[in-house]
Amino acid sequence: MTRRFLSVGFLFVSSATLGGGFQNGPQSARLVGLGGAATAYARDASGIFYNPGILGHLDSLTHLSFGGLGTARTTSFLGTDSRRQTLQELAILPGGYFYATHPLSDRVKVGLSVNTPFGYDTQWPGSWEGRSLVRSASMHTVFVQPTAAFRVNENFSLGAGFIYARGSLQRERSLGQFDDLGAAVSYKASGSGIGYSLGMYGRTGEDLSFGISFRGPVALRMNNGSAETVVNGGIGNGRSTDAFTTRVKLPSTLAVGLADQMTKKLLVTFDFALTGWSSYDSLNFKFKDTSIPSVRQGRRYEDAMSFRVGGEYTASNNLLLRAGVSYDETPIRDEFISPELPDGNRLGGSLGVSLGLRRVMLDLGYGLEVAGKRTARVNRTQYQAPSIAGNYRTLVHTLAAGVSYSFGSKK
Repeated sequence: MTRRFLSVGFLFVSSATLGGGFQNGPQSARLVGLGGAATAYARDASGIFYNPGILGHLDSLTHLSFGGLGTARTTSFLGTDSRRQTLQELAILPGGYFYATHPLSDRVKVGLSVNTPFGYDTQWPGSWEGRSLVRSASMHTVFVQPTAAFRVNENFSLGAGFIYARGSLQRERSLGQFDDLGAAVSYKASGSGIGYSLGMYGRTGEDLSFGISFRGPVALRMNNGSAETVVNGGIGNGRSTDAFTTRVKLPSTLAVGLADQMTKKLLVTFDFALTGWSSYDSLNFKFKDTSIPSVRQGRRYEDAMSFRVGGEYTASNNLLLRAGVSYDETPIRDEFISPELPDGNRLGGSLGVSLGLRRVMLDLGYGLEVAGKRTARVNRTQYQAPSIAGNYRTLVHTLAAGVSYSFGSKK
């Protein structure tokens, strides 16, 4: 029973930042280059994930777009008491995307998107001073979204999509009350959820277009959780496992975007988004063994805004150049800062290029975000969010490469 309550304690500690600041980069190499300003960008099939209304205004060709992306967070921690600096181990979070669109008629089009919009991978050295809080933590998600859109007239279209999501979690921390560094507790869980996406896209003239979209929240129900405690290297009776269920609430997003064809060759895009992180008010753990009490953990996350501006310059019919800047607020309050996912307000810049080879476009994008310094303090009364005193500094690198292909005949 003692080890079972150690598992409960681990879940209390390790989830301190679950749900905060882990959106996994723009879901397309083209959009990475634009800084993520996608709500009114109607030149690529990837727009259907960010605004289903864009689908209605794509041309009558069949479009395919697919590729891979990798995100790496590099974080350093400087302990307030120890004055020791620790660097996270390099861990690249893999991701990918696939988009397909097809016209059923002049006004009705359908599409499919598959992508990885949320996730992170944190790896600290096994002997670092905060190992009793977290040694490693990761989350992976996959969204599948069939989408349909209707073009109301030449200047206005509506779209909607159904979202099926899968997600998995893994956590591990050391048991600081034991001399054995191998004494640890870990858990893993996976589950699924459903959601929806709505959007509209319009044009006020030949040069100016706009988009409004809303992606609803997705609750991942994880009913197969397993918390494992290992003491003395797992020898004899040093190992115990307890089953639990939980639910992870992924946030909603409301976005408004503009795109302005400022010159014949230059398109400028702008996005404002409000992400509903406040829905992640608490995280509850219910153990299947009823002798272990359920745990309710207050998170009190805040809704967060983001601003994105991107530019695309048509150097020639076969060469497109992109650049973007972005600013993202963090939803994590100061009292909930944790080494699992240190996050701060982020200022970013990006570059991208597309090279045409007949009907195929090769896309490449790179983005760098610099997070503001976060200072964590130990609050003995805040037992729901244990921390270690010190300063965190974080950089986020995103690299994406993909291929875009169109075929059919324009009507």
